[in-house]
Amino acid sequence: MKNRTKNFYVTFPLIHFILVAAFLFGCAQPQYIQKQSSDSGSVSGQELQADCSIQFQNSKICLMWRWESQPTNTVMGSLILKTYRLNQLDQTAVETDMTSIPDLILWMPSMGHGSSPTSSERIDVGTYRMNNVFFIMPGDWDLKFQIHSNSEKIDEAIVSVFIN
Repeated sequence: MKNRTKNFYVTFPLIHFILVAAFLFGCAQPQYIQKQSSDSGSVSGQELQADCSIQFQNSKICLMWRWESQPTNTVMGSLILKTYRLNQLDQTAVETDMTSIPDLILWMPSMGHGSSPTSSERIDVGTYRMNNVFFIMPGDWDLKFQIHSNSEKIDEAIVSVFIN
């Protein structure tokens, strides 16, 4: 019985050490995997892989948008629009300027009317701010991002949203 107890006290710390070492080394990050830094060229912290699910019809330039300040039933809002193309090598987003500053038309298809005019400004390469966004009633709305040349619409991307 004493021999068995002695073997236990010798074997248990050794097994414990091996398990702890295996756990620590098993969780280490391999040196061939590089960490992504926050300034690695991504589109404003978005994932590097872009899906290009929304794009302008003619130029095929991709776009993403997000509310900067969401409009309410009494206050106008603004949104940020980013335009980009997909890098041919790894499909990452590459910011791309449009030929002119995009316009935003708010349109309610079920009612056949729009809302008050918005204004647009370029704030960086491929980044635009759409101001004075206001929906006059709840329901389904189309955000029509348009490019104009000499007052003629040359490109458009439409995003449907529901406003409460």
